[in-house]
Amino acid sequence: MISIIIINYNLADQVKDCVYSLIKNCNTKDFELILFENGSNEKSLHNLVEELKNLKQLNFKFIESEVNLGFGRACNQAAASAEKEIFLFLNPDTLIGNDLIKKLNEYVLPEIYQKNLIAGLKVNSEKIFDFSAGYFPNIIFEIMNIFLIGRWLEAFLVKVKTLFINQPVSLDWVMGSAIIMSKDLFEKLSGFAPEYFLYFEEMDICKRAKLLGYDVKYYHQIEVNHLGSVGSKKNYYFFTKMFYKGKLTFLKKHNSNFKFKIYSYIIRLQFYSQILFWTFMSKKYKVISEHKIKAFKELLKYLNCPSKISNNYCA
Repeated sequence: MISIIIINYNLADQVKDCVYSLIKNCNTKDFELILFENGSNEKSLHNLVEELKNLKQLNFKFIESEVNLGFGRACNQAAASAEKEIFLFLNPDTLIGNDLIKKLNEYVLPEIYQKNLIAGLKVNSEKIFDFSAGYFPNIIFEIMNIFLIGRWLEAFLVKVKTLFINQPVSLDWVMGSAIIMSKDLFEKLSGFAPEYFLYFEEMDICKRAKLLGYDVKYYHQIEVNHLGSVGSKKNYYFFTKMFYKGKLTFLKKHNSNFKFKIYSYIIRLQFYSQILFWTFMSKKYKVISEHKIKAFKELLKYLNCPSKISNNYCA
């Protein structure tokens, strides 16, 4: 049995589509569903909650927070109420098809029970690139990110690694949009690290798992439909800022002071290149450019101390 955990923040419409895709395509006896409302307080979500509570065949729990705790802390609170042995953390902007639970039972859960590993599913279906998993940050990727191509190179290498293989592959991290682990391992790792507000929580927990000798596997043969960027398109300032706050937090936490200084110099150049790029694009994408430039200017102020970067949502 699996506990499926969904964290909502201002995505009530997507949550409804996600939940009903689960109900339609999976046997509801095979999982419990935990929906965590993370401070957005959407009226339409409460309508969905009432609908789900009335479905007798669905094992459903609803938890509500008055404030936005951030993704990791919300997952930790939701997981504390989970009763099953396996946790599947699922983004609200995903759609499930073709009996996902059956595939997990056949291919993923036996390895989790045997090796107590972290598993990730394919959440990106681009033909040339695969952003569903990847490698921990390194100097080469970060230098290439000055020219806006480092993440694309990483995604290309993941695609190449999985192109002719129909088996899961070991990678450094898997996307948090559909990440699976045992309750036992989650508790051994003390859950997601609370210092991350949004982004890089999954990379951090994968890093800590690997440091303890556990494997991280990417099951690219099992796919969920991840719409992607639904939330970020509502506020480019906030999500740009949170992405780099998460990255800087990860780099500072998992590197020596000397190596972090090297990374911070490189990322400073990334910010300058991004400001130039979005200044150039401002006529065509006025609002996006304004949000992005404001975020990068704020990030430059606290480059060496990411904990001081605010979680303020308003641009």
